[in-house]
Amino acid sequence: MKIERIEGFLVRNRERFGYIHFGMFILFLALFLIPPFLPAPPEEAKPWNNFVLFAKFAVWGLWFPLILASVVVFGRAWCGLFCPQGALSEFLNKRGMDRAVPKWLRWEGTPIMSFIIITVFGQLVAVRDYPKPMLLVFGGTTVIAALLGYRYTKGRRSWCRNLCPVGLLLGIFSRLGMVGIERGEKNGARVVCPLYINLHTKVASRHCIECLRCVNPEIPGTLRINLRRPGKEIEEIRRREPDIYEVIFLFLATGLALGGFHWLVNPFYVKFKMAIGTLLLDMGLGEFIGKSGPWWVMVNYPEKGDVFNWLDFISVASFMLSAMLLIGGILFILTLLSAFLNGLSPSPQSPPLKGGEANKIPSPQAGEGQGEGEGVWERVSIIGYAYTPVALLSLILGLGAELFSLSHLVGMGDGAVKGLKLIILSTGAIWSLYLSYRLTNRQLLPQIPNIIGVAIVAWAWYLVI
Repeated sequence: MKIERIEGFLVRNRERFGYIHFGMFILFLALFLIPPFLPAPPEEAKPWNNFVLFAKFAVWGLWFPLILASVVVFGRAWCGLFCPQGALSEFLNKRGMDRAVPKWLRWEGTPIMSFIIITVFGQLVAVRDYPKPMLLVFGGTTVIAALLGYRYTKGRRSWCRNLCPVGLLLGIFSRLGMVGIERGEKNGARVVCPLYINLHTKVASRHCIECLRCVNPEIPGTLRINLRRPGKEIEEIRRREPDIYEVIFLFLATGLALGGFHWLVNPFYVKFKMAIGTLLLDMGLGEFIGKSGPWWVMVNYPEKGDVFNWLDFISVASFMLSAMLLIGGILFILTLLSAFLNGLSPSPQSPPLKGGEANKIPSPQAGEGQGEGEGVWERVSIIGYAYTPVALLSLILGLGAELFSLSHLVGMGDGAVKGLKLIILSTGAIWSLYLSYRLTNRQLLPQIPNIIGVAIVAWAWYLVI
């Protein structure tokens, strides 16, 4: 079979992955280290004749949207095969101090806080628009990744597991992936997983970076590369380690990302900013909010006519965090309502697993297929995953604005581009509703809150894309 050939090729060349990591690290340095020292591009410059614009397009038009899109097929293969931050962290880890990872770093909420801080800070310094903030954010996180790798637990990737701001996001989206590293007929491999996964009981993709160290077709009991239909792991989430922290993060990340785009285009932001300004003026802070800060705290490029003051700083941060809490809260309440309705009546038993699948994931507990015996909170941690596709595809559209801006080069007009965006967004919404139907065991009543939630997310993204 083709997958077995691919698996064998990757395993045989696993030791050569270091060359890929080194090449990606050099590319990483070029994209982020060179542009800050080049002159600002002239108005007529394009990505193909100006390196500053090329670096911006490579990062925001190709890198980020394509990494997110790739998880639907390859899972978190980016993290294990290409990511220069994880590779640098692991390189230093082999020569490091081997200290135990502290409790605060192992807390499930740590990567959530990391994502929130980096996302808000990136907006305040305009990381998508200027080269110096790109170097600050990506260079800073690389230094942190290196320090964590050097300090903590040899043979493990503490940065990737505990602090990477996009690791948890990719982990949730990887549950949609077609490629998974699965246990075979016997228990898992006799190797140490760098992401702290117990390979003997592995059932979930969220932490797996597909480094392939646990895969060896020639040794019985090791894990294998498995192909599955997109979204299958979420359809089977009851037996795939559902995590309420992942669901909460999915809701909060959706709201935060929407806030990061809406403040740029939503007229309500102007009213929001005026209200905050009036409040601060009444507090006697008028002189303070009119001042600006350095470029590494907020946007400050007077030569471009683009300068934030402290009122802008406070307003943007407050708007994004408010959107995060508002959207996150609405989605949580709707999911809670769906979970409550899902428990009102029994539903058809889930079909049994076929063939070797029964050996790959644990048998369901009594009543699991029906949702019986599950509390409301357990059902929230299951049904909440239904929002994964619409969150992923809409985020790809939002971050892929640079890519779509060059669509005219292949002959696409504005109408065609808008139509393509609507198709992608609609695909995410329909896919989410399908997963909702499956996760509620085909009950119709619990779909009503989920339809409302998916519609809210899709409509909010439609306004900005």
